[in-house]
Amino acid sequence: MRHALGWRMKVAVGLATGLALATAGCGEGLLQAPGGAPPIDLRLDGGHDRGPGDGLDAAEVAEAGGPRADGGAMDRGVRPQPDTALDDLGRPGDRGPTEDQALPEDMSPPAPDRGPPAGEALSDRLEVTDIEAPAGVQGGATSWRIWGRGSLGVAPVFTVPLPDCSTLVGYTSRAPEGLVAWALHLDAADRLIAAHRLADGLALRGLAAEPDGHFGALLWDDAGDAIHVRRFSPDGQALWSTELRNPDNRPDDFDIGDSRLAFGDGRYGAYYHVHSNTGHEGDTLKWVTTEGAERTGWGWGCSHSMSTVLRFHGELGQFLPVCVTDCFPGTNGDFGAQSQGGIYLNHRGPKVIDVDAGCNGSVAGEIGSLAPAAGGWALTFNAHQAPLTQGQRGYQGKNQDVGFVRIQGNNQVGAVVWLTTTPEDEADVSVARWGAAEFVVGWTVGGQGHRLARVDDAGRILEGPVDVSATARWGKRDDPFRQHVNGDVIWAWFDRGGDTALHIGRVRSGDACR
Repeated sequence: MRHALGWRMKVAVGLATGLALATAGCGEGLLQAPGGAPPIDLRLDGGHDRGPGDGLDAAEVAEAGGPRADGGAMDRGVRPQPDTALDDLGRPGDRGPTEDQALPEDMSPPAPDRGPPAGEALSDRLEVTDIEAPAGVQGGATSWRIWGRGSLGVAPVFTVPLPDCSTLVGYTSRAPEGLVAWALHLDAADRLIAAHRLADGLALRGLAAEPDGHFGALLWDDAGDAIHVRRFSPDGQALWSTELRNPDNRPDDFDIGDSRLAFGDGRYGAYYHVHSNTGHEGDTLKWVTTEGAERTGWGWGCSHSMSTVLRFHGELGQFLPVCVTDCFPGTNGDFGAQSQGGIYLNHRGPKVIDVDAGCNGSVAGEIGSLAPAAGGWALTFNAHQAPLTQGQRGYQGKNQDVGFVRIQGNNQVGAVVWLTTTPEDEADVSVARWGAAEFVVGWTVGGQGHRLARVDDAGRILEGPVDVSATARWGKRDDPFRQHVNGDVIWAWFDRGGDTALHIGRVRSGDACR
């Protein structure tokens, strides 16, 4: 059963008889502050250094952009590897298919040519289905967010529409015996039809599907500081597993940064936070073919990689990674006075917007979500509207609003449109395509209230924002919204760590699945 806005009825859809259960070196952590002030402690759990360190020679200092705050060389931690070739991301003009090469498979659902009919509001189209999951969800990490750390509440939940109108929902459960990664298969009516047990002892850090129903999972081994892409058959049987490796960094934890998995052009893209062997923070981009062959897009990307997204655009045949940095690129000179952050495409640019940041984990912007759109992308985030103030004390007297920006297929970045202008802090933004040239955008207000709005291609609000807190929610910084094959906007969430009640939200397009 479902409940619409203002009317909530909880119905557990249990596991039926015959349900398929497929089994299938750290730094000191201190950054010397300028002017003889006490050092800033950058350690997170486990004592990992979250700030820049030592180790560049004179030539490297010039490349890095100037001195460190303590007078030493500014160190990115790991020297960036050469940028990914243009064709790695499928940018326009990079290459066309050869005679024996198929065109990229389009995993983007076809966009209906209309939005909701006149008189049918978002609140009338919003429905929520409750499902009883096989095990309670793992709690979320305490991560670096806006100018400090905050709990993400629940471990990541991933929603993946399938071409046959069904849906995969992935999550990690925690029990006394350990972690389990799951992929729940829901039918077109959001009823549970199979629960695939993907891996014991590993956390699910990404989920993506192929056009024929095969799917891949990004599986993280915390104890081993290792991460794998594992491919599964449509019925949840493991086919192969490839560990993603770099010689100078590893995925040691996710109390900073994110992880994303996307599929397109016959390969999986994995974009995730890494910790360098010399004690610094960044991200890496990997490609894995459907046969399990790995290739590195970049080994060391956005510093310190505070939040990230990765999506594939089927109509354009392109991937797009986006990151928020608290330091590089952008910072040149003394951290205490000149540090700054920003939102960047492809880890080095183009830049979307500057944000206040301290090169020490403090940052004043956070990516929400990225959606394929007509001829490009729609990106949402939260950040401050007031102009950038450089330095580690820059973020004062400002607040977080919701930003919306269109990005063209050639990576040309449009002007930021601010969807909110309130004195409250907005966060946890997500976006999905709605019709041919509209979007559904959601965000939270003050960390509690949940809002939905309908926005046109230029960022003008056409409807809302509507307070849907009594009926629908979504996770914190987990890029939840997806457009389904019939144009519905769908997402999934758990209310809190340990819950077995999984909620499926839908904004109905009015088109039937076929």
